[in-house]
Amino acid sequence: RALMEEVVTWGTGTAAKVRGIRIAGKTGTAENPHGPAHAWFIGFAPVEKPRLVVVVIVENGGSGGAVAAPVARQIFAEAL
Repeated sequence: RALMEEVVTWGTGTAAKVRGIRIAGKTGTAENPHGPAHAWFIGFAPVEKPRLVVVVIVENGGSGGAVAAPVARQIFAEAL
């Protein structure tokens, strides 16, 4: 949990941050031999007592931190 929270606080998942909500997550970029990489982010919140899990996959999206994490941020902000 702590390491996944650090990904959102300081690492590749900072684009998923929402003020006032502790979010833990992991970004990813999956190689695609047929085109641009697939971007993904998986996370949960609030860290202390999780109520929501979010998975975002953007086919041919590129970087998970740049493309999928901002989408997750919007979902966390609306749902929590």
